[in-house]
Amino acid sequence: MTQKTEETTARPPEAVPASPPKAEGAKMTPKEAWALAVLGCGLFLATMDFSIVYVALPSIGSALSLTESSLQWVVSGYAIFFAGFLLTGGRVGDRFGARRVFLGATALFGLSSLAAAMTDDFTTLIIARALQGVGAGLLDPSTLGLIQQIFPAGPKRNRAMTIWGAVGAIGLVGGVALGGLLTAVAWQWVFLVNVPFAALVIGLGFFLLPGRRTDAGAPTPLNALSAVLGTGSILLLVLGLTRLGDVGLADVTTWAPLIGFAVLAAGWVIRERTSVSPLIARQLWRTRSLMVACLIDACYVLSIGVQFFLVTLFLQNEHGFSPLAAGLAFLPLTVTVIVGNAVTDKLIARLGARTMLVTGLLTAAAGLALLAASVHVESYALGMVPGLLLSGVGNGIAFPALFISATSDIPGENQGVGAAMLTTTQYVFTSLGLAVLVLVLGSDPGVGNYMTTFIFSAVAAALGALVAALGMRRTSTAPTP
Repeated sequence: MTQKTEETTARPPEAVPASPPKAEGAKMTPKEAWALAVLGCGLFLATMDFSIVYVALPSIGSALSLTESSLQWVVSGYAIFFAGFLLTGGRVGDRFGARRVFLGATALFGLSSLAAAMTDDFTTLIIARALQGVGAGLLDPSTLGLIQQIFPAGPKRNRAMTIWGAVGAIGLVGGVALGGLLTAVAWQWVFLVNVPFAALVIGLGFFLLPGRRTDAGAPTPLNALSAVLGTGSILLLVLGLTRLGDVGLADVTTWAPLIGFAVLAAGWVIRERTSVSPLIARQLWRTRSLMVACLIDACYVLSIGVQFFLVTLFLQNEHGFSPLAAGLAFLPLTVTVIVGNAVTDKLIARLGARTMLVTGLLTAAAGLALLAASVHVESYALGMVPGLLLSGVGNGIAFPALFISATSDIPGENQGVGAAMLTTTQYVFTSLGLAVLVLVLGSDPGVGNYMTTFIFSAVAAALGALVAALGMRRTSTAPTP
C-alpha cells in the first residue's frame, strides 16, 4: 500500500492531463459591478439632462419670456457642446487618465447644473447649459475608456457595453418622466437634481475606479485646433438653421452663421487631413461597421431622438397637459425601453446586431406612424399609448445593439474615440433635427404640423432599418472585442 502511494506521488507532472483553461464568463465581481454602477450613474446624468428639460421648456419659456426658437437653445446649447467635446474628451482621457477626467468632468457638470438652477437670466442659463455639455462631453468617452480598463475583452466586456447602452437609453426616456415630476415643483429642480448625484459619483469614484494603467503607452497629443474648429462649425450651423426658422434666409443673422459654418468646416477637414495626430484616427474612417453605424445613428436620432421633443409639445400645447401630466405620460415609453433592453441582452448573442437593429428600428417606425395617425384622437390612452409602447420597445432594442455593432471592429486603443464618433453623430443630428422641426412646426403649430413631423420621424426610422439591412454584415453572434 505504501509502495503504491509512493509510486502515485512520484508520477511525473506531465503524465497528469492538463485541464483546459476555463473561459471567463459574463459574471462580474462585486467591485466590477459597483464600478460599472458608478460609471452608469455618471452616464445616466449626462443623457438624462438632455431630455429632462423637454417637459420644463414651457415653464422656462413662461418664466423668462422666451420664444419657441429661443427655447430650442436650452436643448441645443447642451447638445452642441456635448457633441463638440466628445472626441476631445477621448483624447484628454488618453493623456491625463480616464479616471481623472471622469471625476473632473462630473464636478464641472454638477457645478454648472447648480448655476443653471440659480439663474433667472436667459444668457446665463445658456452658458450654464453649454458648460454642462462640455462636462458631459468629457464624461461620456471616459466611461468607455474605464470600461475598457476594468473589463477584459470577451463576454464580460460585451455585457458591460450592453448595460452601458441600456443606461443611456433609459436616461434619455426616463429624463422626460422625471422632468415632469420636478417641474411640478419648480423648473429649477430639473437642474438642481444633478448636484447631489454628481457629488455621490465623485465620492464613490475615488475609491472604486482604477487609475491610469502602468502599461499604458505614450499619451496621444491633444489636437485642440481640430476641437475648436469642429465645435465652432457645429455651433454656427445650428445657429443659422435656428435663425432661418425665426427670421428667414435674407436676414444677416441667418446667412452669416451658415457662411461661417462652411469656412470652419473646411478648416476642420484640412486640419484633420494634414495633422500628424488627427482628432479621429484615419483608420476609423475606413472601418465599415463604424461608418454604417453612424449612418444608422443619424436616422435613429432623427426619429426616436426627436420624439421626446415632439410628444412633449404636442401633449402640452394640443391636449393641455400640465408639465407633471406630460412627464407621467412618458412612463409607458420608459417601461417598454427597459423591456427592449432586456430583449437585446438575451437575443443579440444568437441573432446578431443587424437583426436586432432592423427589428428595433422597424418597431419604432411602426410606433411613430401610429402616433402620426392618432393626432386627431382626443384620448391619450387610445391615441398616444399604443404608439409610445411600440416606439419604446424599438428604442430599447436598437440602442444597445447600435453601440455594440459600432465598436465591433475597432482596435482596443481606438474604442473610446470610435464610440465617441457615434455619440457625436447622435447629438449633432439631434441638434439639426430640432432646428428642422422648429422650421416645420412654425411659430403656431397645429395638428397637421405635428402629423407631418411624426411621419418624418417614422420615415427616418424605416430608413435606418434599411441601412442596417443592406450595410451591416450578417453575424450570428454578438461581436467580441
